[in-house]
Amino acid sequence: MGRGAQGEQDEEWVEEEGMEIEAEIEEGEGASVSGPLGLQFTGTTSLDVDQDASEWTNFKHFPVATQGVFRACFNKLAQQGRPEFTILLLGKNGVGKSSTVNHLIGERKQKVNPYGVSTIDKPTVITRSVGIQPVAGGLLDMGAQDPINLYPDFHLTLIDTPGLVIGDRIHEATLNTVAEIAKVEPIDAVLFVDRLDVYEVSALDREVFEAVSRVLGAEIWGNTVLCLTHGELEPAKGQTYADAVSARAEGIQGAIARYSGGTRPEFAVIENSSKCARNWSSERILPDGTVALPNLIQRVTEVGLGSQPYEYDSRGKSPDSRNKWMVPLVFAAQVLLKKFLFDKSVRQWDTYHGDEWGPKEQEFKDDKYIAKMKEAKREYIRRQKAKQEAK
Repeated sequence: MGRGAQGEQDEEWVEEEGMEIEAEIEEGEGASVSGPLGLQFTGTTSLDVDQDASEWTNFKHFPVATQGVFRACFNKLAQQGRPEFTILLLGKNGVGKSSTVNHLIGERKQKVNPYGVSTIDKPTVITRSVGIQPVAGGLLDMGAQDPINLYPDFHLTLIDTPGLVIGDRIHEATLNTVAEIAKVEPIDAVLFVDRLDVYEVSALDREVFEAVSRVLGAEIWGNTVLCLTHGELEPAKGQTYADAVSARAEGIQGAIARYSGGTRPEFAVIENSSKCARNWSSERILPDGTVALPNLIQRVTEVGLGSQPYEYDSRGKSPDSRNKWMVPLVFAAQVLLKKFLFDKSVRQWDTYHGDEWGPKEQEFKDDKYIAKMKEAKREYIRRQKAKQEAK
C-alpha cells in the first residue's frame, strides 16, 4: 500500500533525525520522573538492573492514529485507577524482545541482534511518562465545567530481559531475577515474545514453558499476551496468511497450556522492521490489514484490565523450600532405623559369625594374626595400668 506524503515524512524522521532525538533524550535522562519502578529499585541493592526513566518525548512522533489508540488505552487504565502500567518481556534469544521495546516506545533504546545472541546481560527497566487528556464521563471528568485530571501523567514501564536460553539449556538466572523484580513491583502484563516465521514448537520451547511455570508460577500465564514477531510472513504455498498465523499461535498456546494449568494466552502479531508496509496514516500494517502496534497495545490493555497484576509468591516454587517439613521426619526415621534395625542386625551377625578377632569358623581363622592382636591388646592394657600407677 502507498504511504502518502505523511508516511514519507515519518520515514525520513526515522532514518535521518532519530539520532538527534535520541541525543536529546539522553541529555534529559537525569530528570526525576515518578515512574513506578525507578524509585523502588533505587533502594533495592540486591537487584542488578539498568534503569531509564524520562518523559516520553518521542510519543508525538507516532502517527496520529496510533497516538489516539495509545491515549485511549491509557485513559481506560487510568479510569480503573491504574495510571502506572508495567509490561514484562520474556522469550528466547533473538526472537525480537528488544526490537519490540524499541517499537513500543518509538526509540532506538535497546540494541538488537538478529542472530540469536542476547544483547543484554541483565534486565533493563524503561519508564516513559506522558500526559493524559481528560475523558468526558470518566473518572478524569468529574462533571465540572473545567474537568479535573486526577492522573496528569501516565507511566508506561517496559522490562526487557536477557534471553531465556544459553546454548541448549534454560537460563534460570534470568527467571530468578524476574522473580525478584516481581517481588518489588507487580507486573500488569507479560509479553511472551516468539517468532511467527517458525513452524514447530521444539523440545527446547517446551522446556522454556516448563521453566517459566515452575520458577514464576503457572499463574503468570493469565497475565500474558503471546507476541509473535516477524509478522510480514509469507505463508507456505497453498496456505493463507490467517491460517499460518492461527497454526503458529495455536501450536504455542497448546504447548503452554500443558504447563499453565490449561491457560492459553491471547496473542498479537507485530512487525518491528521499518520496511514494513504502511497505511495512509503511516502505521505499520500486517499482510491481513491489521494495524500492528495499536492492536498489540489494545490486547495488552485488555489482558491487564482483565486480571490482577502478577506478584511473585515463592511458596511452593523453589525446589530448595519445597517439602522442607519432611526433613526432620526423614532424619528421625534414619535414627530409628539405625538404632533398632541396623545396630541389632550387626550385633546378631557378630554373635553368630564372628567377633572382634574375626569369623568363628576355624577354616577362616588366622592364628598368628589373632595371637599378635591379643598380645598387642595385653600390652596396651599393661601400659594403661602403668600410667595410672605413676599418677
